[in-house]
Amino acid sequence: MLTIKEQGLLRNIIKHCEKIIEKTNDLSREKFDKDEDVVQIICFNILQIGELVKNFEPSFIAKFNEIPWRQIKGMRDKVAHGYGTIDLDRVWDTAQRDIKPLLYYCQKIISENV
Repeated sequence: MLTIKEQGLLRNIIKHCEKIIEKTNDLSREKFDKDEDVVQIICFNILQIGELVKNFEPSFIAKFNEIPWRQIKGMRDKVAHGYGTIDLDRVWDTAQRDIKPLLYYCQKIISENV
């Protein structure tokens, strides 16, 4: 059973994942590179996901370990502390490859544990 705090964190992660998916759906890499607003929106949402993940207790991380939570926190740190030097290839790859699995996993955790 999830705590109220865990449920809230997961729901907020889902919200930020959905925003990234919405902004990158049908977006080419070329358009991504040229649209600073989209880059900022995606980076902001990645940062927010990382902040939320930092609030999970170690017991939650240990129990639901199919997602690399530590790497998510690390990505947040890179976005937060190195904006002028953010690796856009990494941001793009994260948005394209990692966000949907994270979204689905968080939804699965909620559906199976509430």
